[in-house]
Amino acid sequence: MSLLQKFRNLHKKFASVLFVFFFLIGLTGSLLSFKSVFTKVIFENKEISGDSKLTAILPLDSLETIATSTLNEKANTKFKKSEKVEIKIAKGTVLFYYKDAYSIQVNGASGAPILIEKKFGGIIQDIHDGAILDSLFTNKLSLSKKVYSIIMGLSLLLLTITGTYMWYKPKMIKKNR
Repeated sequence: MSLLQKFRNLHKKFASVLFVFFFLIGLTGSLLSFKSVFTKVIFENKEISGDSKLTAILPLDSLETIATSTLNEKANTKFKKSEKVEIKIAKGTVLFYYKDAYSIQVNGASGAPILIEKKFGGIIQDIHDGAILDSLFTNKLSLSKKVYSIIMGLSLLLLTITGTYMWYKPKMIKKNR
């Protein structure tokens, strides 16, 4: 069996098994370009913005309390604490992220709410990069996502190499005749 035939068999086996995963990656990647469409704005205060010169910031626990109570009031939720905090010093704002894809942006100096959103694009992102596997298998080390990423990356590399060889080898044979 020639190297070309071996590559064809290997390429065919890998491609047929991984077709569904590559299809999902392509589909979710395309959907991610429309990520803003999957965001629902619950509240927006255009009169208040962040202080571009954030010289004094309220303590984070105070900001979180204000943000959580405002979110619960405006979005009809019952959150007690945020999951993640992002401080944007250049904009003078603090973002708090909650379960179920809720987020609230507040002024860092006053705690006044600027924007409340619910982002539905997170599940698309999780499917695209394999993070959904970690949530399905409750793995704190993100091992499932890493294994998925390594397998998909190496498979794509293998399919690229074998596909290029299968395309190029017949051209070399014709040229040498």
